[in-house]
Amino acid sequence: MEDLNSLRSHLNALKLQVRELTSAGLSLITLLTGEAERLSREDEALRLEALLSSIRRQLNRIRLNEDTASYDHSRTNLILSATNLAMGVIKAASRNTNKEDVSDYLLNSPAMEQVPFGTVLICIGPEGLPDDVRVVSVSQLAREASRHESEIISELLQHGGLLLKEEIFLLLISKLMDGIRKGRLHLPISGDKLSQVNLSRGNENPDQ
Repeated sequence: MEDLNSLRSHLNALKLQVRELTSAGLSLITLLTGEAERLSREDEALRLEALLSSIRRQLNRIRLNEDTASYDHSRTNLILSATNLAMGVIKAASRNTNKEDVSDYLLNSPAMEQVPFGTVLICIGPEGLPDDVRVVSVSQLAREASRHESEIISELLQHGGLLLKEEIFLLLISKLMDGIRKGRLHLPISGDKLSQVNLSRGNENPDQ
């Protein structure tokens, strides 16, 4: 009888250990799950940080190209203006043209036409972040198509794009990273949701 009581006590002790181990195991699973989620959120935030660095490099490169193109255009215009000035003076002298006619001739010269430079924006497409984003030189597209910058911008917007300046894009990424780290957002984030982010009030959750 004594042996039976001893076995029962031992069995009860084992059951208690099993319950304690089970509880500890569940707590560990909860802890590991929470840590995995935290690491996943941090990984998404770091993806946005890497995206921001890439966009900044693109901006610097395209802005340098715009500065170079603007300088080359100004230098060409200077040469053409000097040539046109000489031609205008010669024309005035040969035809006894008055000063007003010479001024009109120079102002209507192709060398004096306005050409856009330096308008560079970040375009986020319908698929949103982090994959559907690029840097666009609106000025270059306008020059290549011989169109106004406003037409290019309207066309990009009609295709579902969001156009942002660098400082607004920086603010957007900062708020999205904060929302991701707090578990309120997850990548990818569509263009529609991004358009709902209220930057002025600091609301980083597009679903609110």
